[in-house]
Amino acid sequence: MRGLQSGIYAIVDGDRLGLATRTDKRPPINVIRAYAEAAADAGAAAVQIRLKHLPLGHPTRLTALNAVRRALGGRIPVIADDDLQAALSAHVGLHVGQDDGDPRLARQRLDAGALVGWSTHSLAQVRAAQALPVDYLGFGPVQPTDGKQTRDAVTGFEVLADAVAASHLPIVAIGGLRSEDVARVRRTGAYAMAVIGAWLGPVGRPHDAVTAGAQLAALSAAWARASETR
Repeated sequence: MRGLQSGIYAIVDGDRLGLATRTDKRPPINVIRAYAEAAADAGAAAVQIRLKHLPLGHPTRLTALNAVRRALGGRIPVIADDDLQAALSAHVGLHVGQDDGDPRLARQRLDAGALVGWSTHSLAQVRAAQALPVDYLGFGPVQPTDGKQTRDAVTGFEVLADAVAASHLPIVAIGGLRSEDVARVRRTGAYAMAVIGAWLGPVGRPHDAVTAGAQLAALSAAWARASETR
């Protein structure tokens, strides 16, 4: 499935869900699949599976991606975080960070219909990315975030708008964004808004999948309303 839809880009983050330390009896694959299904049901534009607590090549990464892909049945794009081999084996898309791989290699090796995304954190990186064979650029962190440890400077909304203006590629805003930011993100011209805490809940106290789905549905509705008033 090639082509990212405008809207809310949901990230299923293993750290936010506490998958490395969970004490309940649900297998982690079932947990990941439940949140991914909730995201699709809530109108997410795409779902990224981010399992930073596992090393690249860990078999759970591939098993999780395969489980999500089968469960969603092509309803929305499924995107792996950083792990090219897992994305290849599961026949899903891939999001690559500045220090995590070559998006040109990913485009060459992935299925023709698989999305490839690239992280950017400055206007210089956005401009340099215009020649890359990717489908979208993540840009941020727009605001301070507890969703990912990063040394990158907070960009703010004005620089986000500048990034949109400088790019022919769709920009996905990311970093500390919540429901109250939807309209402002939309006004910058950003194509999509990536969320972790805004739908999964606070660090150490994640929402269950049903509650997370309701949070994401509200975000999707807010995005639709903001799109109508642009």
